[in-house]
Amino acid sequence: MQQDWLLRMIAQLSSFVAGIKQMLQQKQWDEVHEQIGEGISRFVGLNPSLVHAISEDDLIQLLSTRGGIDLDRWWALAEMLREEGLALEAQGDAEGSERALSKSLRLSLEVLAEAEVVPEHLNVTDLEDVIERMADRELNRNTRLSLVDYLVNTGRLDKAENVVLWATDSGDPEASGDAWAFYERLRRLSDDELAAGGLSRDEVTAGLEQLS
Repeated sequence: MQQDWLLRMIAQLSSFVAGIKQMLQQKQWDEVHEQIGEGISRFVGLNPSLVHAISEDDLIQLLSTRGGIDLDRWWALAEMLREEGLALEAQGDAEGSERALSKSLRLSLEVLAEAEVVPEHLNVTDLEDVIERMADRELNRNTRLSLVDYLVNTGRLDKAENVVLWATDSGDPEASGDAWAFYERLRRLSDDELAAGGLSRDEVTAGLEQLS
């Protein structure tokens, strides 16, 4: 019974998001935002205004106090916020778009970190688009660390390094310590593992030397 309900919910969510994407392509902005608000209420059970008003750390805390990490519910919210971010970007609201996409990114990464095996119904294709858009933006520290972990765990060490170095250049006071921990983590990998991820031993050594 639980499995049947889950499959129905996944099918409904996929259809719902597809409808939003179609409205977005047709630039029906009012309808897009109205549908996203309806989706947040329907699939997540939260007030859309509250979701948009609070920080991503507060959003994670709120969701965690309402039954822990519910993978499908959190992923549904990530999907809604992603479409919200894309719509706002197309409308020229860069700040609003970054807020929505950053929350979407954080939620998706939290789900993937929690799941021992990524369920087949969680399509990460759209997540990769969000990563590309947000990799060189100023991210919440917890979101940045989660993104770096995800990139390292998926073998993209060079892209993870780009995120780490961008943060150190942004003036984040904690970024240097995070960068040191990142390179120390890479230092324990073999040369073959580093090469597979797009980095060399010399680059890792140079990174540590630059920080010191």
